[in-house]
Amino acid sequence: MNYYCSAKFTELQVHVQGRLLYNCCKAYPERVDLDWLEGNPGKLFYTDTMLEDRDLMLKNRSCSSCHYGCFQYEEKGLPSTRQYGKYDQTYINDKFSPLKILSIILSTDCNLTCMYCSSEFSSAWQRDIENNGEYIVNKVPVKQNSNWATLWSKMKQKSRGTDTRFFKQLLNEIKLSKGLDKIKIMGGEPLLNNQLDQILELKQLNGKEITINTGLGVSDKRLQQLLKKTKGKNIVFNLSAEATGALFELIRHGVSWKDFDRRVQMIEKNGHKIVFISTISNLSVLGFKDFYQKYAEKHKVEINLLTNTNYMMPHVLDATSKKNFIESIQDKSNLPEFLEISKMIEKEPSSEDRIGAGQYLEQFSSRRSVDLGFLPTTFLKWCGINS
Repeated sequence: MNYYCSAKFTELQVHVQGRLLYNCCKAYPERVDLDWLEGNPGKLFYTDTMLEDRDLMLKNRSCSSCHYGCFQYEEKGLPSTRQYGKYDQTYINDKFSPLKILSIILSTDCNLTCMYCSSEFSSAWQRDIENNGEYIVNKVPVKQNSNWATLWSKMKQKSRGTDTRFFKQLLNEIKLSKGLDKIKIMGGEPLLNNQLDQILELKQLNGKEITINTGLGVSDKRLQQLLKKTKGKNIVFNLSAEATGALFELIRHGVSWKDFDRRVQMIEKNGHKIVFISTISNLSVLGFKDFYQKYAEKHKVEINLLTNTNYMMPHVLDATSKKNFIESIQDKSNLPEFLEISKMIEKEPSSEDRIGAGQYLEQFSSRRSVDLGFLPTTFLKWCGINS
């Protein structure tokens, strides 16, 4: 097995609120030592853990952080993010290579509870868990990231806002960086965070591409305010969506399809580039074709493989739904997006994941009073749901 991945040498994701570093986006995180960082400015991308992991990768050996995000799936014959990610696979043998892509999660503030998200990335999810308890799948509480859950439980309420001390250091790291090509602002919902403006105003980022990942779970007024500030700047809006109508509202719960589509049009009128980031789960397979037909003619659509939630992976579908998908895309079967999804759904799901899909979907929908009658009957029956 080839354990090398160039993302380990070029990308870094930072969770400001939790003071967590992910190298790369799917890796298991480590927490920043603020005293160490203040004494070692410019070294955020070169912690001891990151350097050790890169050494292992250059020796074609597995490291625990990447086993968590990718290797464990590949070893089971399942697809991983690095296989479907659009990474530059130029071989890099310098463990001190410069950071090229920095992703920043300012906070978990978010009004949405997307089906495959968690309390690590959404305050709405945190409230759900606090009010209703953990989800139980196959008799086991769902813990999507125990590292984050433990950290969050230990943090006092007043310290659950954005870490201003770390944020100040992060801005300094950006100023000191050499070779940085792109900044990605992620969430939570970054449009809810007032510190977004401080990043957009950095002189060091003038002319560089800044992407803002958003589910558009904000008011029209707040979106319009940001659009006025960013008009004419090199801003790309990465919009999270992969279905339309009722299926969209289930997967991206917390924003209506009508509101989402209207806000897409607002961004279009402002002249910014739009890229749709479509996370492919078993449910989104059911509606991706309609979504693609609506937006792909005007905007780029990139697919993102769902991981860390086995019972929602693309292949956890009944045979009839898989067959219907393949038949429905005959005119698009040669397009890269549909070729990749077709490969994703080939593997036979385990009975555990089939049952887990039904259990999770029932709990998720009942907590939000969502009627699942619009989903295919064959799928509902297959995973044990009586619509």
